[in-house]
Amino acid sequence: MGVHVVSKLDNRQHASFDIGVATQRELSGSSVRIRTQLISLTSNNLTYASMGGFLRWWDAYPVSEDYPAPYNDPSAWGIVPAWGYATVEETTIPELSKGTLLFGFWPTSSTPTDLKLKRGSPEGHWIEISDHRQQLMPLYNRYTVARTSSSISELTSTLNPLSDSAQDELDRMAWNTLFIGGVAGIVLSEYVFSSNPSQPPIHPLGNKPGLQWTLSDGDLSSAVVINLAASTNTARVFSYYLSRKPDSSAPLGLLQVTSAVSRIEEADRNLPTSVPSKVVAYEDIGSEESAEWLASRKASKIVIVDFGGRENSLTDTLSLIKNHAELQSSKVVIVSVGKEQKVYSVEDLIAGGAENEKLGKVQYNTSGVQDTILESVGPEAYFATKAVQWEKWLDDRHLSVPGKQIVFGHGVSGADGIEGGWDRLCQGQVRAEEGLVYKMQ
Repeated sequence: MGVHVVSKLDNRQHASFDIGVATQRELSGSSVRIRTQLISLTSNNLTYASMGGFLRWWDAYPVSEDYPAPYNDPSAWGIVPAWGYATVEETTIPELSKGTLLFGFWPTSSTPTDLKLKRGSPEGHWIEISDHRQQLMPLYNRYTVARTSSSISELTSTLNPLSDSAQDELDRMAWNTLFIGGVAGIVLSEYVFSSNPSQPPIHPLGNKPGLQWTLSDGDLSSAVVINLAASTNTARVFSYYLSRKPDSSAPLGLLQVTSAVSRIEEADRNLPTSVPSKVVAYEDIGSEESAEWLASRKASKIVIVDFGGRENSLTDTLSLIKNHAELQSSKVVIVSVGKEQKVYSVEDLIAGGAENEKLGKVQYNTSGVQDTILESVGPEAYFATKAVQWEKWLDDRHLSVPGKQIVFGHGVSGADGIEGGWDRLCQGQVRAEEGLVYKMQ
């Protein structure tokens, strides 16, 4: 049984180790003992590490005092959680029987882990209520029962080839894991930039005292949208739903900035839309051709959505707008969603925060928006609608992200495990067409 730990002081330092079968303590009431089965690694995991202290992601699965030194020191080492599936191995909750498959936020380990849960809404949703997780954002404490026609052990086994139906089921589960159920892209498109007259737009951090996000802020009908890092997972889901808004609320154009120009152009051809789109490489952001295309949309507002654009891409975009006569009068809104695939030092984060404030960037937080939706729409209606939206995207996944392949790894240790994937993430080596998903058993 393996565990992967990361240094809290320098996220490039990490280690994996095996631990023997420990004597399990008695499971407390309202609890399940789970084992991680299928999880993904993306740039999100780097963010969970770099911001783990501030946003309490380290709290989800603290290192154990039983780990070998020095990895049992919670001030220096932590477990970076990942999204995916786990199975219930022991339970004191009658509704969650042994073998139940859950989707949620799991440790990057193959060791048994205990959760304390209470029933959530709608049916099949459960909320983690352990004391040490109470400062974690609600999105990361929600677990949902997943149903498969095949057993998870069959789907993740490396011993026997899968039937076509089982392979398709595993494929959908892997994409769901990799894209976290599409939640970030869907709520950004459908609720922050709301196209529903009866659903006022929600501030990118969620509606909280002191935060202003008006109908005008959420309205894209007179705007052109620029996506930086358009090939990232959240950007692909966001672009898909943005491009399918009704004509009355759709943007005047979508400029997609990416390192994978041909693949995004192919996606635009695959999925017809009434929204004019142009795809450019990072080095072409400041070109006259890009400026002329933006100007041709005659937009009164330019919304830049930064999903983790490469260094200087935002600066280059703002310079383009500032230096083109026909764009200078446009209102510019910058929404910050993700970070570039690299390791950030404390100094980097401080400098980035200062730059965000200087530019007036609006930070996006999926949990904050979803919390507001749950209060205003209600969990039953919201999750039912989102499930339909996400199943539609999964049906179209190979059209929306052409050429992207799931790359399965195995276990915790070594180049083929979480350990090797973390190395690649830290070095910025995971390409846009790769989706790293790990079978943990």
